[in-house]
Amino acid sequence: MKTLYLYGPPASGKSTLARKLARDFGRLAVDLDEEIVARTGMSIPEYFAMHGEAAFRRVESEVLREVSAPVVALGGGTLLDEENRRYAESHGMVAVLDVDDETIMRRIESEKGTRPLGNRLAERRCHYASFKHHIDADTKVMLPRVLRGSITPPPSKSHLHRLLVAEFLAGGECVEIRADDCEDIAATKRCLAALKRGESVLDVGESGSTLRFLAPVAAALGVKAEFVKHGRLAERPSIEYTTIKAGVHELPGDVSSQFATGLLLALPLLDGDSEIRFAGALQSRGYVDMTLEVIRGYGITVEETPTGFRIPGRQRYVSPGSVTPEADWSGAAFWYAANALGSSIKIEGLNDCSHQPDRVVPKLLDEILKGGVVDVSPCPDNYPALAAVNHALKCGARFVGTERLRIKESDRLAAMEAVFASPDDVDSRGDHRIAMAAAILSTVAEGPTLIHGASSVAKSYPGFWNEFRMDLYCVTGWPLKKTRSPEIHNAAYAAEGRKAEMVSYPAQTIEKALRFAEVADAKGMAVTIPHKESVMPHLDRIDEAACEIGAVNTVVFCDGVKCGYNTDEPGFAEAILSFVGRDSLSGLKVAVLGAGGAAKAVLCALERLGASYVEVFYRRRLEPDFDLIVNATPVDPIPEYAFTGREQVYDLRYEPAETLLMARARAAGCRVENGFSMLEAQARFQRKLFFGGNSS
Repeated sequence: MKTLYLYGPPASGKSTLARKLARDFGRLAVDLDEEIVARTGMSIPEYFAMHGEAAFRRVESEVLREVSAPVVALGGGTLLDEENRRYAESHGMVAVLDVDDETIMRRIESEKGTRPLGNRLAERRCHYASFKHHIDADTKVMLPRVLRGSITPPPSKSHLHRLLVAEFLAGGECVEIRADDCEDIAATKRCLAALKRGESVLDVGESGSTLRFLAPVAAALGVKAEFVKHGRLAERPSIEYTTIKAGVHELPGDVSSQFATGLLLALPLLDGDSEIRFAGALQSRGYVDMTLEVIRGYGITVEETPTGFRIPGRQRYVSPGSVTPEADWSGAAFWYAANALGSSIKIEGLNDCSHQPDRVVPKLLDEILKGGVVDVSPCPDNYPALAAVNHALKCGARFVGTERLRIKESDRLAAMEAVFASPDDVDSRGDHRIAMAAAILSTVAEGPTLIHGASSVAKSYPGFWNEFRMDLYCVTGWPLKKTRSPEIHNAAYAAEGRKAEMVSYPAQTIEKALRFAEVADAKGMAVTIPHKESVMPHLDRIDEAACEIGAVNTVVFCDGVKCGYNTDEPGFAEAILSFVGRDSLSGLKVAVLGAGGAAKAVLCALERLGASYVEVFYRRRLEPDFDLIVNATPVDPIPEYAFTGREQVYDLRYEPAETLLMARARAAGCRVENGFSMLEAQARFQRKLFFGGNSS
């Protein structure tokens, strides 16, 4: 993965953002100043005082080239050196944090004595401005990661808008705006509350549904409403209603179905009968069907005609009681897109029989994967998610029915083309669906992605960014060139619908591994060679069985407490019984090769399983006449041993699938097996520890 170098003025928050990204994405983040302190043994002010700025810059340049991490927080002047700048820009993305002068001055003042160069923002302003990538307060920084876990999309805006208006017309109490309401739903609640109070100035925000539903409804109620519009809503088509009368109302079939919904909500309130006639085929018919379902549930009669609908007047809305909005298919579209790109998300709570036109997204994704023609005219909100998949997988599908995409919160056709042209630095144009589509593309990016205008997702999906958070688990050891622990754990997390990820973190020392776990806020850690014993002095509590074995292979972090366990012993016990095909090892003579942490777990298991005789061979020749040979070393420690063919050989290694030891034993006629079965079993026990026993 390309490195993200965070750069900018002193006190701009580079280190803070680096730590946040480490926690949010479970990736290593390095602070260059901290690395310099570790290397020199001095604080930055001390080094400046003793050696001066020139010497500091030399050390800084050296350390810059030595560190390797997905995220690196640089010093405020690291890239003033042109060679440093070329190095950073050739090895990743340099992104400058834009922070206002007052904030920087306030932070510098509060950190007196820690910044020897003080505030140099003014003299470096042009330098910082010369970089291509910038991060401001409304920029979301995304790092590539496969997504897992169960996600229930938020309530459908389309359904909830209609329910709120119908309930209001039935005389129900206006629902208070909640913190988790999207901006469009908050707009509808706000306007309905204003109507309830007899007010005529209605702030609809950027919500087209709120405006188009309430314009005819307010007129039917005798309110000459003034609608306050924001953003591009003022540029989008609308119909003004100072008054509204019973009779025939004609609409083009290719305009937004929201105009039809507004009339269907309002016309039953009038004294006379009315009719809606469409000139041409009605697009987005599903949204109209949703409206009909809602208002019929409130006792409203509507008759369908060959050209539209007939609506009797003098009707009353009657609440059916408690109603629950459906989950949103248009929000779910982005998670379906993520799955098409390789994520493993369980999408829950959706109604497969919904009238929401966006429910066709799985079918449309199939069409995209086939490279076919995809008509988005019934569900234009799906386009950004679908287009992201088409682009990322190079499917070559062709979209039709895209005309109305030009008049959404942005020109979505142009906006998505801009995303494809610059996928690592995205201007969302204040459009929630463009921001979300860019976020899904970030899951398969080669490096970091900056999404500007990230708060726009609040329009429809306030909790969208939270869905990317996953609990982190890691496996550590050295050199850890090959480990299948992440593969096994992550497959289980996906199957169980857990928002969790295990990553591999090779570390020469256990101290370094524990530091990574702390910075990244890991919830648990699998420990392998050579740290199973060295980790023990660093733990707050150690399970009795692990103490007896003298080795820890599982650490659980909880509320600042580090607890150690050993799952190698039960994992090996389960695997070896399956291998020998017995309920116990009674009567078997067993040789154990090795004396490390894994060997200690094997010995405890053998004793518990009733092996008749066990002998450890470490750096000495194996004697013959053993029934079962267990290798707990990373090599073939008995190359000179001549197998008789009656031995059963279990090698704890699983890479390669057949080790040299196994190949020699198999050639002699022995039954052999590698340690993958043990790895799977002990991983299952690890997950039970990680999740408190709630794992299969």
